[in-house]
Amino acid sequence: MAEAGQEISGEVLREVELKIDIRSATIFVIPKSDEIQDKNMPRNLHNAAELFLRVGMVDAAENVKRNVADLLDIYSNNPDGKSNFHVGRGVVCWACGHCGIPKGGANQKGSNIKDDLQKITPGPCNKCGETEQVNWLKVTQPVDATNTKKEELPWIETPPLSEEEMKKKKEAQLLAKRKEVEEQVKRALEARERKNL
Repeated sequence: MAEAGQEISGEVLREVELKIDIRSATIFVIPKSDEIQDKNMPRNLHNAAELFLRVGMVDAAENVKRNVADLLDIYSNNPDGKSNFHVGRGVVCWACGHCGIPKGGANQKGSNIKDDLQKITPGPCNKCGETEQVNWLKVTQPVDATNTKKEELPWIETPPLSEEEMKKKKEAQLLAKRKEVEEQVKRALEARERKNL
């Protein structure tokens, strides 16, 4: 047992419960030619998140969860093709767990669903810049009720905000928070006033 003022060193363990959406299993990881026979290669993003958790890469697992949730949210809102989205082929980065369109955007080789992905190098990661530990993704959805046929869909994501847009968003959030606090103070003062009468 440690006494006051005594430093404790060593590994810090934390218990993590991260619920991964089962629909992430419909997003397949495309192995590179030298990974095809690897039995340990995750087949889909659900497996990838489990692997990240197993090896203690919690932030990477959270990135997978968040990126998949963002993608599925966009699809659940039936994108109209007119909204401001980036569309292309996604990648998963094994260094940071980011899933999304690689740097270079949707116009680079490999972004077309019909491209032969065994001949095109995936990446680099749009978050950390990793170029080697990156794999293509294949987003699918069932075509029929038997779930035997699947159609491939593109990866869709909201483009990152510019510095000016980020500043405006922060200002709007601060203004909304200020109004909320002012309203709470106003109600508290009114309640105190009624209590004193």
